[in-house]
Amino acid sequence: MAAILFPVFAKAREKARATSCLSNLKQIGLGLEMYCQDFDERYVMAQTWCHRRDPAANAQYWQKLQPYVKNYGLFACPSSSDQCRNGSIPHFGVNDILNANLPGMPRDLQVSYGYSENLQNPYNRNPGCCETTLTKMNKVAARTQPSATPVIADSKGLMNSGGRVGWANVCAANCNPDRQIDDNTRHSGGSNVTFMDGHAKFHAAGQCKSNWDTGTWRAGCGCWGNGKA
Repeated sequence: MAAILFPVFAKAREKARATSCLSNLKQIGLGLEMYCQDFDERYVMAQTWCHRRDPAANAQYWQKLQPYVKNYGLFACPSSSDQCRNGSIPHFGVNDILNANLPGMPRDLQVSYGYSENLQNPYNRNPGCCETTLTKMNKVAARTQPSATPVIADSKGLMNSGGRVGWANVCAANCNPDRQIDDNTRHSGGSNVTFMDGHAKFHAAGQCKSNWDTGTWRAGCGCWGNGKA
C-alpha cells in the first residue's frame, strides 16, 4: 500500500509547489508591468558583463522589481533543486554582479528564475555589448507580440549563449541531448513561464522547445539569453 501511496503523495506535493511557483511568476509579471508604468513604459534593465562600472547596471532584475512585489521570497521556486543563495548566484543570464548593498537585501536570498535580458537591453554594436542607459531600454510598445514573448521563467541560472532553451533543474542550454529529458525539468515535465504581457503559464518541455524552434515564441536578438525550460 505504501509503495502505491508514496508516488501519489509526491505528485500531489509537487503539484502544490508548481502552483505556488506559478503564483510567484504571476506576481512578478504584475510587478514588471508596474515597473514599466513608472519608467516611461520601458522594461527593466538587466545587468550585463561589459558595463560593470556603471552604477545603474549594478542591480539585478529582482532588486529592481522588489519594490513592486514587496517580497524577495517570490523569486524562489519551491521546486528548485539548485537554490542559488546571495553571494553565489551563478549567471542568471549574464547577471553576474550583485549589488548586495541595497537596503533590505536578505543574506539568504534565493533566486530560481532567469530574466531574458536580450529582450530588454538594446544591443549596442559599437562596444559589442548591451545598453545600460535607462532611456534606451526597450519600450513596451516596441514588442509586437508580448503574449508570445517569454521574459521570466524557471531557470538553471547558467549563462547561455544564443537565446537557446535549457532545462531548468539540471543543465544549461547547450548541455548534452541525453540530459535534455522531462526528468530534468522543474515541474513534472515542464516549466512555468512569464510573458511580456504579464501572464504566466505552465508549458511542457517539448512545447517550450517546439515554440522556440518554430519561432512561435519571440526571443528578440542581441546579447545573451538564459535557460528557459
